[in-house]
Amino acid sequence: MPEAVRNKPIKYDVDGYDIATNALKDLLNSFPGLLPGENIKFSTLEEDSGISFYPISGAVIATETTSVTGKVNQVCNYPFYVVYRTAADSQNSKIDIKEFLDNLGKWLEKQPVMIDGQQQKLSAYPDLTEGREMTEISRQTPAYLDNTSEGNVQDWVISLALRYRNIFYRNK
Repeated sequence: MPEAVRNKPIKYDVDGYDIATNALKDLLNSFPGLLPGENIKFSTLEEDSGISFYPISGAVIATETTSVTGKVNQVCNYPFYVVYRTAADSQNSKIDIKEFLDNLGKWLEKQPVMIDGQQQKLSAYPDLTEGREMTEISRQTPAYLDNTSEGNVQDWVISLALRYRNIFYRNK
């Protein structure tokens, strides 16, 4: 790899972080596999239960092009993971949690999933603001058991990545 590429500084879409986070929180909480009253929180878990999502690095600008007119086109990656924490230890509960997270991942990829005997499919990503548009969410891993702590509390995890486009005009 050329040294210029290796040493290229990582740039972030700082303003896009909050916009993407809020839209992602709403999208995750519209998942039809959630039980009534259940929600996916941002970076918050109870000691022995809950579902939360955590951004890994913020919104990284993967590519950026600027036209002669000053129109900037950025493709940004927002990697995150969803953690499902439980103290339930039965084999069936483990299977159910893994299936829940894998279905969440498939649904976010706009693939059909079966939930309570009904086929469900995400039809569109939510609108973002300020010239940003969600283009894709993809699973980086299948769901897996990440950690078991005191009291046999388990953290099941799935790693995902949101990709969005940011288009704006930069003054010259």
